[in-house]
Amino acid sequence: MALSLEWACGFEQFGTVTDLDQLAQPWVCQVFYPQFQTISTTTGVRSLQGNGVTPKAYNLGSYLGAGILWTVPNIGTRYFGMGWFLSTLPSSEQTIFQFTATPTTFPGTSGADGVRITLDSTGTIRIRQNSTNAVLVTSSAYAVSANTQYWLSMSCNPNSGWVTFALNGTVIATATLGINFAFQYISFVAAASQNTYVDDVVSYSTDGSDTASTLVPPRSVWTSLPNAIGDQTQWSRVGGAVANWQSVDGQAYQTTTYNTTNQSGTLDYYNTTDLPGAPTVIDGVVVTACARKEDSGARNLKLHARVNGVDDVALAIGLTTGASFWYLSATFTQAPGSVPWTTSAVNLCQLGLESA
Repeated sequence: MALSLEWACGFEQFGTVTDLDQLAQPWVCQVFYPQFQTISTTTGVRSLQGNGVTPKAYNLGSYLGAGILWTVPNIGTRYFGMGWFLSTLPSSEQTIFQFTATPTTFPGTSGADGVRITLDSTGTIRIRQNSTNAVLVTSSAYAVSANTQYWLSMSCNPNSGWVTFALNGTVIATATLGINFAFQYISFVAAASQNTYVDDVVSYSTDGSDTASTLVPPRSVWTSLPNAIGDQTQWSRVGGAVANWQSVDGQAYQTTTYNTTNQSGTLDYYNTTDLPGAPTVIDGVVVTACARKEDSGARNLKLHARVNGVDDVALAIGLTTGASFWYLSATFTQAPGSVPWTTSAVNLCQLGLESA
């Protein structure tokens, strides 16, 4: 059995809720009712943070249907983990997660296909088939408590497989599916009059040997920010920073201080802050950049992870001309040279941008 990190996001890198609208490709995020949502710096569900990073968790809001819809690559079975905190239980049975083949009108409404996970005032979890509203499984009452921090694990195999919902390593509900759907959308939603916080969201792909009882263990998403120049500084600086790395050391995109290039093949590398300790397991490194294209013609961006002069280069990401900034990411499950990540390798890692 092997789970491989596919994507990860600690909300420390986001300054406002609207930043989530521009989440990293190919994971695209749509925020519903953002006026009810905030990035919280006081309530968290995290297990690890570090120097220079302001702790942030995402408050889904307190309005029925407030939440986010994620468009994800359709790769079959998906395994999720996240910090999860509810201030109160909902007053009635309401949707909290959905897995669907087509986007829902709002995260809190029943989708046309796929399945949804609901929660009611007794803390009971139900898994329902959207097309029939049939209850596939019901948990024991009080499986979920209010004002409690959880590590939530979920898995879904839409090919006549399963849906599993677990808290703190204990399976709360597992449903065997008799339906088949092209799983490509995930909804996170807060029930009415309820604040739900999520943090350290991670997704894992699988080698195919996993089962419904396979759970994503607690993970923390550490945010390392640029703190020094790297091996190449070929982009031009705009704004008041004294070095290229200082143009990109923020937690959210900056419109007045940034680096730019109009040439292909130019490279910028940045050293980053170290890990706060020596974790025994490092599942991968996700390189995230905030970018936009201002000129005409084709322009691609390649993201690099560089350790001791050896590069691992992600596939080129095509940029489109426009005013919006986009968060773009690539996941490196192994260090350059196809070796496991270690604390030393992460601390030596330089993040690179290449115009292509």
